[in-house]
Amino acid sequence: MAGHDFFANRQNYFLNVSSTFRGGLYAALLIGLVTLGIAFTSGDPTRAWGALIFNTFFFFSIALGGVAFCGMQDIIGAVWGRPIRRLHEAFSSFLPVASVLFLIVLCAIQFNILGAGSIFSWIENPSMLDHFWGKKTWLQKNFMITRDIVCLGIICTLAHWQVSLGTVRDAAFIAGKTAEAKQMGIAARDQARYWSAPILFIYALCYTVIAFDMLMSLSPMWLSTLWGGWCFAIMMQTLMASLLLAMFGLRETSFGHFFKRQQFHDVGKLMHGFTVFFGYLTYAHILTYWYGNVPEETEYYIHRLHGPWLYFVMILPIFNFLIPLFAMIFKASKWTKQIAVPIASLILLAQWGVYLLIVMPDTVKGPWTLPWVELGTGCFVLGAFLTSFVTFAKKHPMLPIADPLLQDSLGGGH
Repeated sequence: MAGHDFFANRQNYFLNVSSTFRGGLYAALLIGLVTLGIAFTSGDPTRAWGALIFNTFFFFSIALGGVAFCGMQDIIGAVWGRPIRRLHEAFSSFLPVASVLFLIVLCAIQFNILGAGSIFSWIENPSMLDHFWGKKTWLQKNFMITRDIVCLGIICTLAHWQVSLGTVRDAAFIAGKTAEAKQMGIAARDQARYWSAPILFIYALCYTVIAFDMLMSLSPMWLSTLWGGWCFAIMMQTLMASLLLAMFGLRETSFGHFFKRQQFHDVGKLMHGFTVFFGYLTYAHILTYWYGNVPEETEYYIHRLHGPWLYFVMILPIFNFLIPLFAMIFKASKWTKQIAVPIASLILLAQWGVYLLIVMPDTVKGPWTLPWVELGTGCFVLGAFLTSFVTFAKKHPMLPIADPLLQDSLGGGH
């Protein structure tokens, strides 16, 4: 399609969802709020805080992965992903919302609201770290809250700048300033390619700090130097799964017609590759702690081999590794909806269960049977994530129509 055709059809590249879909989003938000309200008043508020933490982190990772994936493509000048770029940029619109949810948790911890001060055992009992100088220095409540707020602010600021490079350029194109938009597109491409490498480094650093503080420090006696990389593997696997679902779900829209087999195949390959990477890092964790046999380290795993958590340990590797590993080997599986959608959905559900397994055994104080708090809270955060996506897609064209590399991509460039 020529550039003037993009201009003629520019108003067709926005996403307008049905009132039924919006009603579903509002229902999910309401269900989540009611669930949290019941959980906070039912005598086990730390369970509600734990559910909010891991659900927020799960979708926060997908959102950050969306803008990080843009940076990865910009560094190497990748062409193939241009038609779907705005989809994962839209994922990043959830970052400010996730940051607000994290800030609520951090403020609750600071002022011990609804029992939040007892989420982290090292805050409730600082003496438990007396024999671990490094952990005692790092795990200070005020220090943790300060650095997490700074990291969230940095991530949101950089992500906004990255995404605005494309959206401002496209807005100029839509307004009829095609010559100016072309110049802005070339300048944005050069800026993104120059700054993406240091920005990705900053993302990695800030994301690792948040992952350490929000997840790993729930078990302060346990330590993993692979934690940042392992969370990154989950981030990218779930990002590709989410991207595949969005591509299939929006395939019949005016901009979805530009999603070709090439894009489905490449995203499917990446999802398959990060499935292998996730499995490798998971095995590296288990092998290291098995032959090390250090009591304060192995206790983390032993605790999750008892009670209801054992079922998660047995089932999750099948869903997030074994089934995707073999099902996605065949080329056609990557662009066949009947195969790719169930596998992507299975990966998202299983990795959601992984974060549940990480957080909830350390935050549930009483008996745990049905995950009603976790599922209800998940509805709330999912509703917020999709609302952010829809709001972004209604405001910005979902095809980067002024991207100087878009024509090359539509011509089969890679």
